[in-house]
Amino acid sequence: MQIFDIILSPESWKKASNIPALVRLLQAVLPKAPHELKQEGRLIQVLEIFEELISSPSTAEQGFYVLSTVIENLEYDAIETYIPTIWAILFVQQEKFQAEKFVKSFLILLSLFVVKHGFMKLSDSMNSVQANIFSLVVKQQWIPNLKLITGSIELKLVAVASTRLIQFLGKSPAILDPANVELWGKMVDSIVTLLLWPEQDRVEERQEMPDIAENVRYTATSVRLYNAGKKEEDPLKDIKDPKAVLVASLAGLSS
Repeated sequence: MQIFDIILSPESWKKASNIPALVRLLQAVLPKAPHELKQEGRLIQVLEIFEELISSPSTAEQGFYVLSTVIENLEYDAIETYIPTIWAILFVQQEKFQAEKFVKSFLILLSLFVVKHGFMKLSDSMNSVQANIFSLVVKQQWIPNLKLITGSIELKLVAVASTRLIQFLGKSPAILDPANVELWGKMVDSIVTLLLWPEQDRVEERQEMPDIAENVRYTATSVRLYNAGKKEEDPLKDIKDPKAVLVASLAGLSS
């Protein structure tokens, strides 16, 4: 807990070169102390760190890592009060940046939220910020950008969350609305593209290393260690094949 409090100190984050390591340390510590995070204003401190990181293009991805760790490790009742504010911050930053990396990170975050807390909580909390904005996000961000997702864990997460969305729409009376029928069909098409097309046919290859010159005064050793020991957590360990999930979902809805 002493280490945790040092991590959360604003002083620790003032030096830009500390940020990647601090984020990684926060990701390691937070899952071990979810109850302590809710005490003594620590959650607010973490969310302030997220807001600061997300406000700059050079640290926005780190901000998503922080927020994802919070969403994955805390129960919804612990974060419910803050969720509309989080969406509002992300909407503003998305309008400002409009960068592919930001869009991909946003979509992965939404998928994690769906897997952990469900679509009703996602749609209701978004629509509390602005009426019907959830449908706009699905139409303008989710569906057209599914094809950009790479990485086996990320692809599975987003594919499963998107499949749950078509289940959500398919079982809702709102599906009778012609606009929603079109939305449903386009989402199915995007999921199939994500799962069946080779990555090189979906995504233009780009260098994903951080912009070191713009952001941080790294040493050569720091650059080499940027991805060293990075542990990817799979929030859907029990699901092996997202294609099977899609097929079962479509079969169930059809019947």
